[in-house]
Amino acid sequence: MRSPFAWPNISKPLCAPFSHAPLFRNDEEKDTLEIRPILPEDFSELLSLCSEHAAYEGSVISESDQATHWSSAFFGAPPQLHGWVCDEGTAAPGTLRGYMTAQVAISTWSARPYVFLDCIYLKPEVRRLGIGRSMILRLIEFAREHGCREIQWQTILSNQIAKAFYSSLGAIPVTKTRWTLSAA
Repeated sequence: MRSPFAWPNISKPLCAPFSHAPLFRNDEEKDTLEIRPILPEDFSELLSLCSEHAAYEGSVISESDQATHWSSAFFGAPPQLHGWVCDEGTAAPGTLRGYMTAQVAISTWSARPYVFLDCIYLKPEVRRLGIGRSMILRLIEFAREHGCREIQWQTILSNQIAKAFYSSLGAIPVTKTRWTLSAA
């Protein structure tokens, strides 16, 4: 079994992670995708992507002033949430094709920081182009920048496509049950 602190040996992405260089171009070079940090002007499209992601997982999210909460979470000092989007690179609305969010946490057992990947989602039309792998490589880069030796995340049990993707990265599944309890 591989050490949980060994970084995966995944092949080079289509571009250097977080370089703002194009990730994908079609033959006419009119469709360009890039991974970049989330900006406040992305919030309405991000909410739409989150709704699609929730529906994909058989859930629903309700609008509850996410933009206000996201603004302080992403851009507070220090940020509580970090995020990236997959963008077509134009100024036109409707150009986001995916997103990823994460936070740095501390493990009680190891007393070391790790990155928790909260969400990663790509629209179906941009899956299987190497973008998910590039996003994960960006996350590994982020983890290293923050002194983290591990990334943790979860996925719903029925998401076989995600499980296959994560296995292809060298990720190791950890069987646990996630619970939720209202504090309202």
